[in-house]
Amino acid sequence: MSRSEKRKNGIARILVVEDDENLRMIISDRLANMGYRISQAGSLGEAVEELDRESCQLTLLDIFLPDQSGLEGLRKIRDRFRSMPVIVMTAHGTIDMAVEAIKEGAYEFVQKPLDFKHLEVLVHRAIERFQLRTEVDYLRRVADEPFNLIIGEKTGLKGVMELVYQVADADTTVLLRGETGTGKEVIARKIRKLSARGKRPFVVADCAAIPKDLMESEMFGHLKGAFTGAIADRAGVFETAGDGTLLLDEIGDMKYELQAKILRVLEDGSYRKLGAKAPQSSRARILASTHQNLERLIDEKQFREDLYYRLNAFPITIPPLRHRREDIPDLARFFLHAGAKGDPGKLTEIDDDGITVLVDYPWPGNVRELKNFMERLAITMAGRTISANDVSSYLGRQRTGKQEFEVRPLREMEKQAIAAALDKFEGNRTKAAEALEISRRGLQNKLKLYGMADYGNSS
Repeated sequence: MSRSEKRKNGIARILVVEDDENLRMIISDRLANMGYRISQAGSLGEAVEELDRESCQLTLLDIFLPDQSGLEGLRKIRDRFRSMPVIVMTAHGTIDMAVEAIKEGAYEFVQKPLDFKHLEVLVHRAIERFQLRTEVDYLRRVADEPFNLIIGEKTGLKGVMELVYQVADADTTVLLRGETGTGKEVIARKIRKLSARGKRPFVVADCAAIPKDLMESEMFGHLKGAFTGAIADRAGVFETAGDGTLLLDEIGDMKYELQAKILRVLEDGSYRKLGAKAPQSSRARILASTHQNLERLIDEKQFREDLYYRLNAFPITIPPLRHRREDIPDLARFFLHAGAKGDPGKLTEIDDDGITVLVDYPWPGNVRELKNFMERLAITMAGRTISANDVSSYLGRQRTGKQEFEVRPLREMEKQAIAAALDKFEGNRTKAAEALEISRRGLQNKLKLYGMADYGNSS
């Protein structure tokens, strides 16, 4: 059985909206015999309620219903469920009405009595088109991991993106600042993509996850025999980046002694592998990010002031999600649909009240927390419409008067996120690391840090 046939027989759901009960049953039976799952409604109100309860991939809509006339129902359904195709049915059709229905977004206009052979072809094409569009949208979203678009370019991130477009081709060092989970790496990838180095390597060095005793080797590489355990030559991140882009992620966590060597690379482009006598040259563009207050670290003698000024050549601060609430609806729906991974049967929607709850929540973990939350909803509520009560329940809070939210240490939240990712991918650390947007080595180091080294497997 082909992939499309499996979808047709096992996944696609059609809503039949017809006030004539006998005709509704006939249409439903014929479609069910074709292998589709069927929902039914006798009025526009019932249709909207049914679509809110469970996602459908197609609606057959009678144009005259007890609680609507003309194209009112088509407009209402298209406004609320824009991606779903609608085939309009009528016994009193005219060419003008058909043209108007198509203008209003109907997939097709058919007259009664229905020609079921023709209807079967239309239904099949409508669902195939919907599935193809869904897959294409998904593939576009994941084509340039972790994201190939930035939501909020013209709203909450407008100021940030103006700076990104200014600096992308300048080839200067950029310091990205912002709380954990705000999307600093996403912005770094956007800078690289827009630059002349857009098709060259992009390497991330997670300064927070690399053990301090291994950081110099990770950065600059080492020769065989340079230290105990160095059984072969190894390239560091500067060498791996080549003439591409290197992101020094969470540079505020870099040990003080190493900062002088990083400064030298930034100043004259030279570094030395552990165990090597001759220096090497770095041709990579350097971007850096941090959630730390570097000025405070300078005062505490934990961060070099000269390195700070060298990195801070072009600073960009990414606002926390609570300061760009206008972007939350689009972000939530994006992550929710991404969680379906292109499978129309798993598409999940969220109603306006549910969005309101999301907008009101402070999201201490920022975009990363919202992403993980919506993908979890996409898995646990596949094919359903999420309500405000669902969101509140999953957020684990009680709505008693003024909303209150649980505040937890970031360390605890990170451990929980790691455990959830490993559970989701059945212990596969490579996939878990991709979902968490960190390197596999970074994940392994965090597992050791949190005493979770035996959690899951090492695949």
